[in-house]
Amino acid sequence: MEDLNGRQQETELDQSPDVESVDETTQIEQSQSKSLIDSLLLTGSQQENEKNKKIKTSRQKELERLTKATKSLFSCCEELNIVCERIDSILSNHRTILFPVCRSLDKRNSGRLSYEQFRLIIRDHLPAMPLEDLFVLAKLFQINESIDYRTMLDDNVNNGIRRFIKPLSVPQSSEVILETNIPKEFRLMHNDPLQTNHSKCRYVVLYLRLITFDAYDAHPGHIYLTIPDRISVYTLSKLIIDETSIITQSISIFREKVQSRETLLDLRRSLQSQGYKGADEDGTHNQQFPKYILYYNYLPMNICRQCPILKFSYKMK
Repeated sequence: MEDLNGRQQETELDQSPDVESVDETTQIEQSQSKSLIDSLLLTGSQQENEKNKKIKTSRQKELERLTKATKSLFSCCEELNIVCERIDSILSNHRTILFPVCRSLDKRNSGRLSYEQFRLIIRDHLPAMPLEDLFVLAKLFQINESIDYRTMLDDNVNNGIRRFIKPLSVPQSSEVILETNIPKEFRLMHNDPLQTNHSKCRYVVLYLRLITFDAYDAHPGHIYLTIPDRISVYTLSKLIIDETSIITQSISIFREKVQSRETLLDLRRSLQSQGYKGADEDGTHNQQFPKYILYYNYLPMNICRQCPILKFSYKMK
């Protein structure tokens, strides 16, 4: 009997598993699994960092381009006025929509949002606004790397972007120099008689189109003027005011429909000196003078804002 029990115990010992061997195998498997997970997490983190780096670089390039494109604008009061007028005409009908949206993202009720938050809101609700105008708008209301949307959009605070529109002084006629350099053909040699043919006027026909309503050919702001080519652009702007009865102190005249520094005509120079040369009057009844198309825009004077008729005219602009 004792021999039988001894054999049975030996059999049970032989059949029992090696505990230490099982533990070592489990630890190796867990270590391999953990290394694989860590590797996957590290790879995912690296990919995310690379993605964020690319996005950041793209955004930085966009901001650098916009900064360069609008650099000269902030130093020119007249150009800044034109841009502010254009932005205000876009925002005027959307303030009641944009302000609640901005306020919903402002969790701290600080009246400010980050540039990216503000940019996404504008691109979502006003997709027609150019990126350059959006950048200028954000720059004007930037405070400590954030955008003061409350001052911009809340009518109860102030008049929004119109606060940046500065009145431009109209130069006196004595201050305007039509020609700084006298053309060679007008210089008289000593003791030479006066040549009367130099006093003849050369005329041009200008078709002046109001940029804001360029798509509407029947608009009364589109006018024809037959004038001497030696008058200054400033004098031409006064003629436009007299002809159209526009209430303004500032008119900008451009070579093209695009409003930019490159296309803007110099107020102090004559039409002839800027390439718009006319023809001598030959005395015939149906004489044809050279024809040119120019574009202009103006800044409305801030008067009678409560008058419904004038207010409607302002909103139409």
